[in-house]
Amino acid sequence: SKAFAAMDYLRKVQLESKKSKDFVWNLPGEFRFVHVQDSAVLQPVPKGIWVNVQMISFADLARNDQAWKRDFKQVEDFWVKTLGAQPHMGKLFGFDASAEGEVQPFADSYSCTIYSAEQKSSFLAYRDQQDPEGLFATGLGMKFLEPCAT
Repeated sequence: SKAFAAMDYLRKVQLESKKSKDFVWNLPGEFRFVHVQDSAVLQPVPKGIWVNVQMISFADLARNDQAWKRDFKQVEDFWVKTLGAQPHMGKLFGFDASAEGEVQPFADSYSCTIYSAEQKSSFLAYRDQQDPEGLFATGLGMKFLEPCAT
């Protein structure tokens, strides 16, 4: 199953990190089952039963900020590109490397793909009605609603 494959890959990366001087994973992976209803315009997955798999670790124990981000990116790349995973919207995701090689979460190239153009349009129309002055149109959430750069 994809759930097993996700946890198995995380386990593999965690075990490989034991040889690293930069970053050693220090917490186990976590998973739970989620029953998604069709009740929101902005939901990254269709309704149904889903497994939520999370990677967690204390970043403060890494040699530097990039060490743990590189490992997180490696796991996320496998989950998204190989297993077709979607992000947990309340966690770090969208790890990407800049031209200089610096890895950061919430890359524009990924964040803009979470919701379809139809979802974005529908939500923005509703938001414009409820918040016509844009008082709450700030922060990371707005990044998800932007069109992808061409």
